[in-house]
Amino acid sequence: MTTLRSIPPRVTWITGSGPVRRHVMFCLGAGMIYGMTAAIMAHSAWLGLISTGVFWLLLGCMAATFLLFFTLVRSGWSQRFEDPVLAFPHGMVSILIIVLAYVLIGEYRGDTIILLAQAVAVAMFRLRPRQCLLLGGWAALCVSLAQFGLVWSGAPGFSWQRGLTHFTVSAVSLMALAVVAMWISAMRVRISRQADELRQTLVQAQALATTDMLTGLLNRRAMTDQLEAELARVSRSGDPVCVALIDIDHFKKVNDHYGHRMGDEVLRAFAALAQGDLRQVDQLGRWGGEEFLLMMPHVDATQAWVAVERLRNRIAAHPMGDSGTLVVTISAGLAQFSPGESLDRWIERADQALYQAKQAGRNRTLIAETPPATTSTPVPAQPTARGPAPVVRLQPSSP
Repeated sequence: MTTLRSIPPRVTWITGSGPVRRHVMFCLGAGMIYGMTAAIMAHSAWLGLISTGVFWLLLGCMAATFLLFFTLVRSGWSQRFEDPVLAFPHGMVSILIIVLAYVLIGEYRGDTIILLAQAVAVAMFRLRPRQCLLLGGWAALCVSLAQFGLVWSGAPGFSWQRGLTHFTVSAVSLMALAVVAMWISAMRVRISRQADELRQTLVQAQALATTDMLTGLLNRRAMTDQLEAELARVSRSGDPVCVALIDIDHFKKVNDHYGHRMGDEVLRAFAALAQGDLRQVDQLGRWGGEEFLLMMPHVDATQAWVAVERLRNRIAAHPMGDSGTLVVTISAGLAQFSPGESLDRWIERADQALYQAKQAGRNRTLIAETPPATTSTPVPAQPTARGPAPVVRLQPSSP
């Protein structure tokens, strides 16, 4: 796929970038049609079918029209409108130039009617259905007035019989084309709307598949995917990474005493406070019930302990409930990933540390020490008010 970075600077200067580039490319496509029309007129002038003066007049009109609309689109001025390409006014002006050619060319003027149809056909890819019908009607009106003027002025070789023939062919053909263009435009709009609806449905389905609807955090499945991706990265880089299992203390009592509505409010409040306290690279997900899992890349266990403790203190200092009298605390078990360790074992060590934090009285954070090859039930270390992070040390198993 071509990217802006791979486009030569001189081309980027012409087309711009972002949405403007897409709109400028449409204008350049119209410019190609102008160029082909100019080449046909130049060949006709060389053959003597049209005069040189008429050729230069029409060429000047086409060049001025193209440069005007190209400048309006390329400058970004047209971005304020619903159609930044300005297809409708551009089509109207182009039709006026074609009708001018119809009047000036002479006996070969009937060949220009195909250009009117071309202008309507090209514009339908940008216009709304009603605009397609209006543009077709504008083309039929302009050429009909030109035909009436040629008959009324007695233009050489243009009798009322020929004028009637031209009128019948041009008016009927242009209005039929306008109806077809309107139908195609309506179908294009409908398909575009359906595509937008499908995109929104896919986004909503993805959100449902990856997001916990109560807290807005990642759900367990999405959090597991994040952990697996992080382990794949860590296995290449060797950077430290930690996880913390966080549990809201005595959450069942909150539900029993205040009701499940208050329990939901506590979960949402915790999620909001935690997201405002963590780094952008940290990932927090609801692991189940009142339990949350926090992944902290690029930090070791001591640094992660400081971050979780800061969060724990913030939660404890933030009263909840309508009256602001409900004080909630959290307990956390933290584990730093050990090279070669499985994801399940890594989370299990954090879970063991969380269990020991609850057993030690809750409202604290304990770190699980990286286990040796043979381990058994961890024995907790009591946290101190000020000092190093407490570590859950694992004792060798008995034979």
